[in-house]
Amino acid sequence: LIDQGCDESLLCTKWIQNHYRWIVWKLAAMERRFPMQLGGRYLNYGHVLSQLKSRYERELVAARRPALRKMLNKDVAAGIPIILCVSQVLRFRSKKPDGGVAEELRLELTDGWYSIPALVDSVLAIYVEKGTIQVGSKIAVCNAQLAGSDDGVDPLDDSYDSSKRNCPLLLRITANSTRPAKWHARLGYVPPKSLENHAGTILVKSLDDIHPNGGSIPAIDLVVCKAYHRMYREELINENKQVYSTNHLTEAEESSRKIEFD
Repeated sequence: LIDQGCDESLLCTKWIQNHYRWIVWKLAAMERRFPMQLGGRYLNYGHVLSQLKSRYERELVAARRPALRKMLNKDVAAGIPIILCVSQVLRFRSKKPDGGVAEELRLELTDGWYSIPALVDSVLAIYVEKGTIQVGSKIAVCNAQLAGSDDGVDPLDDSYDSSKRNCPLLLRITANSTRPAKWHARLGYVPPKSLENHAGTILVKSLDDIHPNGGSIPAIDLVVCKAYHRMYREELINENKQVYSTNHLTEAEESSRKIEFD
């Protein structure tokens, strides 16, 4: 890189190691996806160096930070719609007070430039166990939340390692705000016109897509089929303060009862 004119003062070992990892991962994945067209020709020294130089020009010279780096720096909201790729399924085990073993499931997600550990709810955990979500899967996420440190961190800090249990920042994602993305979807923040969205968020298509334990619902289009009159519920209580009768009254009946009471 220095021989090609890159400023040595802008480069650091961790930056090179980080991007080398994701470039090799991406090129190897492309070879596996298209073995007949790219097998043995896409992942090579020249292509890796070219990709490193391109990232140097964009991130270090032009100061255009990737999506996850801006999120980890807490310069953008974590709830903005974003497409990420699963790079690892992490399992951490710990002993319970009763002697048993507790397992915590996390996902390591990447935007192709940096990575972040993700906490998943019980519904997403089931999809991981079934293999519906696995390494290489791309997911569209919104309404996510950062958990952990109150301050932003930089992914190049020595204290930051997305594969470790003590990572200072984690992304909390839920099933109702997560959808599978196409294999060729571009990683990073999603332009409003490129994703089915409503008010800048993922649009849930059907009530069948909603999971009771899947967190908040980003947005859904509903059609009012019928509007019912307002009804009132009357409960009659006996001397023992027990409900012995329940009546449903119309608005007219409620008004009449109110006049009688007054």
